[in-house]
Amino acid sequence: MKSTAPKLFQFVKRLGRKNIPGTRVLLSACRRFWTDEVIIYPFCSAVNLAVPIGTKERCWDLRDVLEYESHLVAAFSLVLGSFSDVTLFDCGADIGVFSSVVCSRSDRIVRVLAFEPNPKIQNVFRRNIERLPNGEPYALALSSFEGFGRLESPNYAHGDHARYLVPADSGIPVVTVDSFNVLGGDVAIKIDVEGGELDVLRGAQKTICHASHCLLTIEAHPRVYRRTGISPSACMTFLESMRPFRFVIAETGRWVNAKDEIIDSNRVLNVLALTVDN
Repeated sequence: MKSTAPKLFQFVKRLGRKNIPGTRVLLSACRRFWTDEVIIYPFCSAVNLAVPIGTKERCWDLRDVLEYESHLVAAFSLVLGSFSDVTLFDCGADIGVFSSVVCSRSDRIVRVLAFEPNPKIQNVFRRNIERLPNGEPYALALSSFEGFGRLESPNYAHGDHARYLVPADSGIPVVTVDSFNVLGGDVAIKIDVEGGELDVLRGAQKTICHASHCLLTIEAHPRVYRRTGISPSACMTFLESMRPFRFVIAETGRWVNAKDEIIDSNRVLNVLALTVDN
């Protein structure tokens, strides 16, 4: 692992930000030079992130990482400001970017439980999560059942970030959020599971109901919605069946309710769900 990215990598990334034609092809061609390169990017004195820049989905420099899901991270961190001693569940953590960025921006998180079933990135995933507050990395998938599953790719994308879980007789261990018995205190649950959000929520009912305050994220992805037929509204309605919630779209700041149309055909949105005090 290195603390400085290769000069060629930095140069090509600068070209890309100037919209120089052919940069994307050049970056793809150069990745073979960085197959084993893992760069350490610092966020603050307490948090840094290891990034395998030779992978297609994670060919990131520091600016890419700091701008990762910027609207979601900003809104999420702002809400956490009113919480205390938060347990964060990162469901679909990849290499731990979201948890790392949020922990660098908020001092309210005291425990991170992160879940990533992709075997190809386990070393980097474990390294990054273990450096967060009481970080616990799990090579598991989350759903509404306990058993096994496998990852499949949709017909519109074949990268790691688009794969989704289907039940199987063997393979990836699958558990529920409730199996960790976090009953009480302030809880935050970030869910990025490519269409399995409702199943994750069904497996987190006890955790959500017993939390003093709860903050969740729900992704509204037009392609995933077309594949699954499960809308963000279904997730929002399910949450409201347990306790009162308010919902806001991170990218626009618009407050919505479970009956509103959330899906935007042109982009992915993220809905934040916040419990309402009685």
